Parts: sequence; C-alpha cells; structure tokens
Amino acid sequence: MSQKSLLKVAGIVVLLLLAAVPALAGGWAVTTLDSLPPGEVKAGETMSLGFTVRQHGQTPVHFVDFMNHQPVAPVLLATNKETGETLRVEARPAEEVGRFTVDVTFPSAGVWDWSITPYPFEDTLRLEPLTVTPAAAAETAPVARPEVAAAAGAPASAGVDTNSIREGLRWGAGLLLLLALATASAAMTRRNRALAVDER
Repeated sequence: MSQKSLLKVAGIVVLLLLAAVPALAGGWAVTTLDSLPPGEVKAGETMSLGFTVRQHGQTPVHFVDFMNHQPVAPVLLATNKETGETLRVEARPAEEVGRFTVDVTFPSAGVWDWSITPYPFEDTLRLEPLTVTPAAAAETAPVARPEVAAAAGAPASAGVDTNSIREGLRWGAGLLLLLALATASAAMTRRNRALAVDER
C-alpha cells in the first residue's frame, strides 16, 4: 500500500473516531417537563415551564464536560400550524443542577407545534401540539344610568339643586310678607296720627 493510501486511511479513521467521541462520552440527554401547561393557555399571556436535562438520561447537568465544560443552553422552538408564525425562546438555568425555566408568550391563537432542544445536545423533546386560545377581551366598566346613580345616593347630574331653590323661595316669600305687614302697620300709624290732628 502506498504512502498516499495510508494517509487517506488514517484520515478516515481519525474522522470516524472524532464522530464517535460524543457517543462514547455520553453525548446524549433526556429532557423532561416538571408538568404540562396548567389550564387554558391564552395568546399574549406569559407561561412559565420548568424542566430537567439529564445526561445519559440519568445525571442532571448544567455543563457538558466532553465539550470542554460547555454550558447546556436549552431552546424552546414553536410554530403556529395555521399561520406559520415561529417562536424561539432561550431557557435560563435554575439553582438546582440540571433544572431550567423558560418563560414563553404565544403571540397568537391557534395550534402550535413546539419542542425543547438542550443544546449542545441534539436530543429534542417534541411535545404534543398546544392549542392557544384568543386573548381575553378587555373588560369595560358598566356605565351607571342617572336613576341608578341617584338611587345609590350619587347626584344624578351636575345641574341646579331644586331643594335649594324651594328653600330660597320660602325665605323670599316670608320676607315679602313681613315687609308688607310692616308697610301696612306704618300706614295705619300715620293715618291714626292724621285723624288725631284733625280732631283737635
């Protein structure tokens, strides 16, 4: 065998060994959710998911030693099956080794295909399609009708206070009556005096 052929064979062997290193070193992992999404998932609302990454399916890890202590960086990928809209969210590590949390907000309603890949591991956790419902309609405060507001003790309007008008009219009528009486009394007094002078 020529030297050139030996070099080719040696190169092929080296490439095969390099490709086998991750597998020999345990270059695979299993991702498991703490729990499924609780209740109804609505568009525009943030949902938090916790999960664990286990190398070999057993050992929780935050770093990959055979990759020069490279950190595990899980990514959630989602696609709206109806609109084709895509979503990519990076997870953050928790204090407990191997545990991660991802906060995801689905921007639109519909059925979403979604998965979590714990890079640099290529073992993707494919989840059941998730149905996202439309965002809740904004609630508006009921408008109180004038009669309802008055019954509740609130002023029906900012108009004239009729009670004040009635009270003012009563006072005015009383003053006019007193003035008329005083005028009549004064007239009678003057008349009596005039009669007394004539009699003299």
